Amino acid sequence: MNDGRKVAEGGVLLALYSILLFLAIQLPFIGSILFFILPIPFILIALKQSMTWAFGFLFIACLLTMIFGTVLALPVALLTGLSGITIGYQLRKNYSTIKIFISTVIVMLACLIVMFGFSVWFLNMNVITESIDMLKTSVDKSIEILAAFGKSPTDKSLENIYVAIDLLDTLIPSMFVMSSLILSFLILLVAQPFLKRFSEKKLKWPLFRDLQLPKSILWYYLITMIVAMTTNPNQGEFLFTVISNLLFILHIFVLMQGLSFVFFWSDRQGWSKVIPIIMIILIFMSPLFQFIVRFLGIIDLGFPLRQNIAKKK
Repeated sequence: MNDGRKVAEGGVLLALYSILLFLAIQLPFIGSILFFILPIPFILIALKQSMTWAFGFLFIACLLTMIFGTVLALPVALLTGLSGITIGYQLRKNYSTIKIFISTVIVMLACLIVMFGFSVWFLNMNVITESIDMLKTSVDKSIEILAAFGKSPTDKSLENIYVAIDLLDTLIPSMFVMSSLILSFLILLVAQPFLKRFSEKKLKWPLFRDLQLPKSILWYYLITMIVAMTTNPNQGEFLFTVISNLLFILHIFVLMQGLSFVFFWSDRQGWSKVIPIIMIILIFMSPLFQFIVRFLGIIDLGFPLRQNIAKKK
């Protein structure tokens, strides 16, 4: 591709980025949706051009971000730009969708941590702590309203509420990881129709029922559980923070494996696709179903259930 065409294509994508950014800033409600479309110009430029062009594109996009928005909008450009360039480059190299997803999660996580550290140390603004304080204030006001109607909650209920709120502060690292996973997945999901339209490259996700996480996750899970039960650290201690975050993330992975097995079993039995979807809904509604699905995930990781079921078929 000659330089003239490269410049023209880059100009079109910059114009697209500028329009999306302007709409995201001016229309906050729509902006939350447009956030997932903002990486598209970066994906396309990294997919078709060299990394030098891609990072040059990012530099100009950052300048446009400060013109259309403010310096405070710059992290959005860096977050969407770096994740988009990562996706585009790896698509060009024909990496698998799972590898692209993992790389995007790592880049997203690094950006979120840097942005959080910058806001805390240089702007003296901790968004998470402030949000938790607002939540506590909201709970206090709710208690006052209930007390006015003579329906004050019990001391035990109040203690459980405040312990749960304090636990949010402990789970900040897990919140970063989960946010990175969700944001990366949604960006890739939104990118799929654009890639089909403007590129020959495609994101080919494996079927969820075929998901098979590494068996090492089971060992990490069991070891963390044993350490938690034998040490029993107090809240606020460093070990408590480490164990809480590890268990939170490992719980999610084991739950995903269990759900994957439910989808696999449902498909093997020829059941309606509605049944595993109902199971997902029940997981959010009942801790009992969470326990059952998590138990299935542990068995699926530890034993060759799927191979045995496949042989019987």
